[in-house]
Amino acid sequence: MEQQEQSEMRVTSITPMKNEGPYILEWVAHNRAIGINDMLVFTNHCTDGTDLILERLDEMGLVRHMPNPSIMMPAPRHHIALTRYVNEMTRLRRSDWVTNLDADEFVRVNTGKGRLEDLFNAVPDAHCITLSLHTFGCGWVDEIAPDDKMVTETFTYRGDSERSRNPVKYIARGDFPWVKFSNNSPAIEEADLDRVNWVNGSGTRLSREQIAEPFKGMLASESGFDLVDVAHYTIRSYQGFLVQRDRGSANPMKGRPEDELDLEQALKYWRRFNKNDVKDESFAALPGLRDAVEELLKDAELRSLHEAALAWHRNRAQELLQKPDYRELHDTIRGLPEDTRALA
Repeated sequence: MEQQEQSEMRVTSITPMKNEGPYILEWVAHNRAIGINDMLVFTNHCTDGTDLILERLDEMGLVRHMPNPSIMMPAPRHHIALTRYVNEMTRLRRSDWVTNLDADEFVRVNTGKGRLEDLFNAVPDAHCITLSLHTFGCGWVDEIAPDDKMVTETFTYRGDSERSRNPVKYIARGDFPWVKFSNNSPAIEEADLDRVNWVNGSGTRLSREQIAEPFKGMLASESGFDLVDVAHYTIRSYQGFLVQRDRGSANPMKGRPEDELDLEQALKYWRRFNKNDVKDESFAALPGLRDAVEELLKDAELRSLHEAALAWHRNRAQELLQKPDYRELHDTIRGLPEDTRALA
């Protein structure tokens, strides 16, 4: 993916992270290639080197890495704390566009040359664009980064977004008078409802009723994917899921330790997000992404940190498989009958 010359437009993304080490460089390279040039990343309690990778990327001028303010709270709700904090930053209101993206979310622009600039040109009067998510499943992959393949190369099965309610993110103009920027959709004053031009991923304007309150999802019939969507790799692999559950929640339930495995909740999460109904190889249209990652890896320190993080995740998965509760989780999710439906 050839890196294009950056325009004067500033596109800011807000991201919380914890223990995402093996996946960071691909995500950063993709964001830079589509035109996100102001990545604000906030970390908490990393043990796999995620914070060190982001520090090096910060030193290279590619991201801005900061501690999540949640680390100073006695009962941290990491995502919620970050959302409240960033809304106190004047930077967002000075950015041309603002979005909230997790490390497992890849914006895919389906118009022009695949850059955000092409999306904005397609809907020039829009103040906000809702980005509907395609949720990708594990695709029956067990290991973490098998054969050192990237996420977008490895996982090519997703849920059927035409027959469900789809989760959403957004990208919004920074200078519109939003009440606040949230994780899924910005909040807006009632007085501004009639003058905001808020469209879906196909450029269709949303109704007053749809945007009156912040929302986390949209019906399939209202989502729209023609111009833009988000590939959401929330599961990744069987062993990757173990490490993910070991990491804990971004918004842990009150009274439950972050690192305690709740088997029932883990299985509920797996069944919700492991969707493998539709073959989707859209990222085949972006063959330069691996080249962009390799360019980042030319930095010796960054390569060392990336390789260490990958080794940490693979080793941690093996350690977890020695624990009875995690072994039970692994064996259970591998044996679920719904995991075979897309193979029929």
